[in-house]
Amino acid sequence: MTGKTNFKKLALFLLILLFCSIFTIGSSIASDKKIYRWKLQSGYPHGDLSFELLKGFASDVKKFSNGRLLITVFADGEIVPLEQLFESTQRGVLDILHCMGAFWGGIVPVGEIEFGLPFAYTISEADTFDAKARAIRDFYYKSGFVDLLRQEYGKHGLYWLDMHTYGGPFVLSTKPLDTYDDWKGVKIRDEGIYTKFHNMIGARGTYVSGGETYMALKLGTLDAAQWDVSAISGLKWNEVAPYWVKAGDNDDVIGHMLVNDKSWNSLPDELKRALEKAAKNYWFATVKGYGKEFENAEKMVAAGTLKESVVNPETVERHKKIAYKIWDEVAKRDAASAKAIKMIKKWRGVK
Repeated sequence: MTGKTNFKKLALFLLILLFCSIFTIGSSIASDKKIYRWKLQSGYPHGDLSFELLKGFASDVKKFSNGRLLITVFADGEIVPLEQLFESTQRGVLDILHCMGAFWGGIVPVGEIEFGLPFAYTISEADTFDAKARAIRDFYYKSGFVDLLRQEYGKHGLYWLDMHTYGGPFVLSTKPLDTYDDWKGVKIRDEGIYTKFHNMIGARGTYVSGGETYMALKLGTLDAAQWDVSAISGLKWNEVAPYWVKAGDNDDVIGHMLVNDKSWNSLPDELKRALEKAAKNYWFATVKGYGKEFENAEKMVAAGTLKESVVNPETVERHKKIAYKIWDEVAKRDAASAKAIKMIKKWRGVK
């Protein structure tokens, strides 16, 4: 009897073990097939080039994840207003935000530097749009700057995914701004540290949303506005501000995608890699897209449909010296800012 009893116990044990194995395998398979549906909101409106290129990003994510990570893209204000974008991503209302660090400078001071302090990303050693953008990306990933950004945004429950370019700041004006004195009293739409910079060079910087800027320029509430080249390619501000002001400033300014930490950590490793691959592709898409639009802007100048206002070299040098003072002020904000400015000064050869 004892032998039969032991045999029955062993058979029961093996049966339970088999059942548990089947359950575990089944659960694993079900987990592997899970579909993640995410919401991404941009800080920019329809017509902005970086927003329009997000369609390709979402398509890449779907392809690289074999349909397991699906991202729905929303423009500025379609879920939450811009001023709530950062907090809403922290709270998980959104899974990803697409914008730039200058908007969060009061929360994450190094974000101002990330976006591009005036003249920080002026790349004299490269000639082409692609090469200048590549030099900036190399700085981010080879200097430790990306690690610093991930550390600082991580303190706020956000994962810094990757960078993208907007090309250089694109200033449109209702009148030429060629000399130092021309800038005095000019009411210019801007954001972040550029408000301080414009005020220091004698202009009057103020923030106006992208969707309201066209009418503000038309009515004279603004004399000039700073955006990216989407100002002419999508937003058509040149219809009311026909002068493209070439101020010798940054060749690129930089944006980012920030992911809610819980959303990021919920992904299996293979889906994280798919998301990273799509984000890197998006970087190249913005380089290509903005490079093409800057070429189109030059063609508009040649055709006479866009006027050119080139700031003279003396004024550029005066503006640059003022910008360097801002760098030093920003470095005092916190330890991360001090470290970032040190990195940029070493990279750009500025004492």
